[in-house]
Formats: sequence, structure tokens, C-alpha cells
Amino acid sequence: MNQKQTPLYDALLQYTDRQIYSLHVPGHKDGLTFFHRAQPRFQSLLQIDATEIEGLDDYYHATGVIAEAQALLADLYGTVKSYFLVNGTTVGNLAMVKAALRPGDRVLVQRDSHKSIFNALKLMDLRPVFLASEIDPDTGLAPGPSKETVAAAIRRYPDAKALILTYPNYYGMANKDMAEIIKFAKQKGLIVLVDEAHGAHFIAGKPFPESTLKMGADLVVQSAHKTLPAMTMGSYLHINTERVLPEAVEAALEMLQTSSPSYPIMASLDLARAYLAAMDDEAVSAIADRIAAFKEQLSDIPGIAIASSRVHGQDPLKIVLRGPEPGFSLQERLIKAGLYPEMADPFYVLFILPLDDRAPFERILQAMRQAFAGMSGEKTAAFKANGLSLRSDAPIGELAVGFREMDVLDKETVPLSAALDRVAAETIIPYPPGVPVLLNGERVTAQHLEAIARWRTAGAKFHGLDAEAAEATLTVYKL
Repeated sequence: MNQKQTPLYDALLQYTDRQIYSLHVPGHKDGLTFFHRAQPRFQSLLQIDATEIEGLDDYYHATGVIAEAQALLADLYGTVKSYFLVNGTTVGNLAMVKAALRPGDRVLVQRDSHKSIFNALKLMDLRPVFLASEIDPDTGLAPGPSKETVAAAIRRYPDAKALILTYPNYYGMANKDMAEIIKFAKQKGLIVLVDEAHGAHFIAGKPFPESTLKMGADLVVQSAHKTLPAMTMGSYLHINTERVLPEAVEAALEMLQTSSPSYPIMASLDLARAYLAAMDDEAVSAIADRIAAFKEQLSDIPGIAIASSRVHGQDPLKIVLRGPEPGFSLQERLIKAGLYPEMADPFYVLFILPLDDRAPFERILQAMRQAFAGMSGEKTAAFKANGLSLRSDAPIGELAVGFREMDVLDKETVPLSAALDRVAAETIIPYPPGVPVLLNGERVTAQHLEAIARWRTAGAKFHGLDAEAAEATLTVYKL
């Protein structure tokens, strides 16, 4: 197919050229009716913030320009069928789980998945078996479960219907075992679902890690807005198999997504696909070379080092930075200098670089040198296990309380210090990255409490926990 085409975006331009005045929703009337102070900022975007009128297709029954744009997407990624998502990878995760599984199915799940995966498990009333991730010895980060853990889980639970994985992790680390894991799971009859939120650009080839689509994953969701030039909430869902019917995926999307899809988001997904398709090997090499030079200069700043693994792959667009101060302190320094990182944790600051060789790296470096000037401490020479990732003595485990029980059991609130061996009735999530430290229905272990304490001490923000309280509490089930 001609990947230079942008059918959805072109249709929106025709719409703006032909329409005299909007006699349909939305109420801003192509930006003509809008709060005056903000109108100059929003005007150009609101002109293409249309709705499903004649010539712009029907999102959930696409036969026109949306269908054409999604066909181009499937052609680029080499899939059976691909879809634009306007509610982010969150809805993609919900939809692929709903489309592939039935209530009561047993499913193997990477323990450090995004919270949307855990919501999908509960929504579908599944029986999850959690697989702990290995800890990378160089960085202390968790790239995902080992092939040995996955194989052991499949042997222990031969009735498992699917395997749900995350690749790469939030920090851009790509599990070295992923291709073997997917191959083995499919040989054993499992459907493989992958949250590849941070890997939409991987099909551009080396030096980027390989996409799980190339490895044979059955359903894959990608956040185009994270690493491609697409608008926030714009994602892709890919069907890469004959084992899950498009009709099942489409029914799930229609149920879970908005009935008023955003045309600017969809148009940006159409354009992001064209942008990626136009990127040849020379363009990728130019980006990689500029990033490599930037990293080298960044490493010359006193006290600053870049985390890297000798074992697992790493996305060049992600820079995991460490210094002599906690990650949250480094982030504060950067923000004062006018640089906003993607996230910070107790040890690291994470940058996400553009898929572009025109970034103003010299200006960025100047601001970073200013931010880190006078920082005390020696340059970090080695990255030992940093204690961020949840460690477990049992790499394979289940919930102590099932999803149906959760809705009928009584609860009480106890201090964290009294929560050991109780069953959590809420999920505790440092955010970002949105990976739960403790799951609703899990029995509280010493490892859970230690991990929560580490994040609290470092100043992390939580979903499900008041980290600023003098003594944090946890809601537990009365059993």
C-alpha cells in the first residue's frame, strides 16, 4: 500500500474547506463558539474536531476513510487487522483481554503489569496466576519474567488459556527471553497478549528492540502517543493471529470506548503511521547517532551516569539517569531549569527522547549542566540492585481472595505496621509508573511492606495510599 497516504487527515481537511457552518455537534462549531481568551490557542485544532458525519466514516462500523487509514496501519505493521484507539492503551488492554478470554479462565500474568491489566482481569472475572519478573543485576530494574518462570507456570497450570506480558518495561528495557517465551507459550496452546505501550516505534528496526509482533504475539497494544508523534490517548491495537476474531475485538472496543471518538486523535494516529512509514534506515541511523552523542555528553556531567544492562535490550529513546541524589531530587533540579522528565523514582530519572534527529540537544544539555551544577557526590560507577522492583520468594503465585469474593467480604482499615499476613482490599500503586506494589486480593508479605516503605521514604506519590500521613493505613478484608 502507498504509505504516504493519509486518508483520514485528508478527509478532515476537505470537511473544513467545504462546510459553511456546523449544524451538528460538537458545540464549539469548528472553534467559532469558544471562550475568547483560549480561542487563539484552540482554533486550528477545533476546525478538525468533527463528528461522524457524511464523508468522515463511522468509527465502529468503518467502511470509508477510517477503514482505509486502519488498513494502512495493518499493512505497515504486517498484521491481520489493526485499530485506532481513542481511549489510550488502557482501553486496548481491557479490550484484548475481553476479546481473547471468557469469565473463569485461568491466565498467566506478568506481575509488574500496568494497572489496566489488573482491571481487565477483574472485569472479566478471570483466575490470574502472577509471574514475578527477574531483577536485572546491573540496574535493579525488572524487564519481565524469565523463560524458566514461564515454562514452570505453564507446567503447573496446564489449563491456562493465555499469557499476558509487558514489553518493554517503562524504562525501555526489553526482556532478552521474550521471543523464546512467546514461542514456547504458543506451542503449548496459549494465546499471547502483550502490552507494548512503549514500543510502537520498534518496527523501525535496529538499534531499536524487536517488536513482539515480529515474535508472533497474538494481540498487541501500543501507545502511539508515547514514542510516535501522535496526540495523547492515541494508541494502536493489533490482531496478529487467526485465533482471536476481529468481531470479538470490535465488539469489546464498541462496549468499552467512547461513542464520540475524537477525530483529532484519530487523524494524529493516521499521521503518526505515515511519519513512521517514511522513516528509512538512513533516518533511523541519524536519530541513533544524535542520541548516542547526546548520551556521551550527558555522561560527562559530574555525578551523572546512565543506567544500562549488559543482559537485556534497551530502547535508545529512553535514558535512565542516576546521580548522587535520589531520583525525585534530580527531577526537582531539572524542573527548576525548565526540563520536565517523563518520571522519577527513588533512584532514577527517566527521559523519553523524540523519534527525530532535530531535537535541540545542545540547549537541553546546557539546561542540564545548569540543573546539576554544584551537585554533591561522586559519579556513580556501578548500578547495584536498587530495591525498586518487588521481590518475591515465590516467582509464581495467585490471589488469596478471588474477584467475586472481593465484592461481598467485609473490610477494615489497619496501620501498615499491622497489615502483615492480612489480605489487601485495595491496590497500592506508585504513580508513575502505574505498576502495583500490592494488589487487591494479595496476602501482604514482608516484601510488600518493605517496597512500600522504600517508595514512601523516597517521596513517591501513590494511588490507594496516603503517603504523607504520619502512619499509613491499609484497607484489608475481614477473613
